[in-house]
This record gives sequence, C-alpha cells and structure tokens, in this order.
Amino acid sequence: MKIVLEALETSDFPVIRDWMDPEVFPIFHHPVDDAQLERLLTKIEGDRPTDLGYRICAGDDREMVGLTHAILNWNNRLAHIGQIVIGDPARRGQGIGCEALRQLLRICFEEHRLHRAQVFVDEDNRPAIRCYQKAGFQIEGLMREARKSADRYISWHSMSILDREWRGG
Repeated sequence: MKIVLEALETSDFPVIRDWMDPEVFPIFHHPVDDAQLERLLTKIEGDRPTDLGYRICAGDDREMVGLTHAILNWNNRLAHIGQIVIGDPARRGQGIGCEALRQLLRICFEEHRLHRAQVFVDEDNRPAIRCYQKAGFQIEGLMREARKSADRYISWHSMSILDREWRGG
C-alpha cells in the first residue's frame, strides 16, 4: 500500500480528535480540544522546525488514516517521536505505521541531518516495539512505572536509532 506523509493541518482536527485518547496519550486531557491538538502541528523557529506533524495518507485517494509527530532538539540533533497513530483499528496491522515511521526517519536523517531518533514505548505494546525494531531501533532500557494510567503504572522501553545505523553503517 502506498503511504504518503503530508503536513498536518488544523482542518484535520475533527478527524484526529477521536484518535487522541488521553489514557494512551497523556499529553492530552478530556475533552481534547483544538488548543491541545495544535501541539501536533509542524512548528518552525527561525529557519528550523521544532516539531514535525504529518498526516499519514494511504492509497491512491490519499485517505488520511493516521498521524505522526516528532519534537526536534537541535542542540543534540535528535528527534523524539511522540506519536505514530493509525486511527481506524481496521487499518492497523497492515504495515502503515511502519512505513510512516520509515518516511519520518528519512525526513529526520536525510532532510534535517539529525543524529538520533528516540521513542518511549509502553512495554506491553508489542506491535509498536516490533515496528521500531524493524526500522532499526534498539531497546536501550526500561523506564520502570514511568506513566500512570487510570488503574496501574506503565513502564516504557526507551528505544533509539542513530544516523549511521539508519544509513546502514
């Protein structure tokens, strides 16, 4: 399936609002409003982006099926991937998120010449961990009970990939 990343826009908010469950994405709270969703947009300071926000479009009709967002730290030349979301559960498990991740990494490493990309993944999110590993990410460690959900604490795997690993060297 053909996947394309396009700039996320405020006109996408009515579609993505329901995808942003605060139990899964603790940067949000109920009710998720436009002010919260603005965090996902691409932002530029000076001549460099500080955030990269993309909608994930699939197929020839470029239907929006998800989104991805990363925060860039230029002092350390790193991207922290905050979200890769496939909105429709029926579209999950088809490799869309993995392809979107590969495209996001190409943007980070080839277009912006960053050194490192990192992500924190819930330790029980096996599909996401496999996707990141397929893209070349390595597990660096476990952040024990790093986030509180409604009824329990959740531990995160810290995962990363370096530019030379992305390039195959």
